[in-house]
Amino acid sequence: MVNLLSGEDSILFRVLDTESSHGRYSKEYKEIRFSDLVKFHGHACDGLYRGSYALTVALHDLFPDGIVDRTDLRVVSRNSPCLGDAATYLTGARVRFGTQDIRNRSGVWYIVQKISTGETVSVSEDEKFFPQEIADVEASLSSLNGIKLSKQLTLLKNMQDNWVQSVLLTTEPDDHYHAKRIEYEWREVPYNNKGIRSDIIFKDVI
Repeated sequence: MVNLLSGEDSILFRVLDTESSHGRYSKEYKEIRFSDLVKFHGHACDGLYRGSYALTVALHDLFPDGIVDRTDLRVVSRNSPCLGDAATYLTGARVRFGTQDIRNRSGVWYIVQKISTGETVSVSEDEKFFPQEIADVEASLSSLNGIKLSKQLTLLKNMQDNWVQSVLLTTEPDDHYHAKRIEYEWREVPYNNKGIRSDIIFKDVI
């Protein structure tokens, strides 16, 4: 499912969707590269890379043939812009359809479930893989302002980018991200304006 190439497009997902607003399954899968995810999210960052690596492992467990069915997934994650956007884009899960939810738990982790079968995997990052010194700089930002804040933001981005290039991208996803099958009962997403996802209702029609 993941091809380690070079630079921004080091991560490749193959996904299956429907072909129209009330459509059948598409006859062909799409390829999503990391640069596509960056355009959706807004920037490349360690969180987006880490989320992509974690989801690579989880989705390979659920779809060993390498084709991710984005019509059949729901996801729980931490309420991080980076981790949440990775989940939305790569799995098709959305809060407004009741298929994406958040929990107040630190770290890089996901619970990913196949709606059709209930098969569920939990995936998480090794506890000490992400450097504590970078986490410490992140935590320091809220107490700074002005020039000190500006310098610290620059330092943080450089530290994050260097870690991604020199460490993360030199590893395979399953080196530091591990999935396990779990029993999981999906809880109704507490969002009053949920709607029906009409583009998958007739996906199985031949």
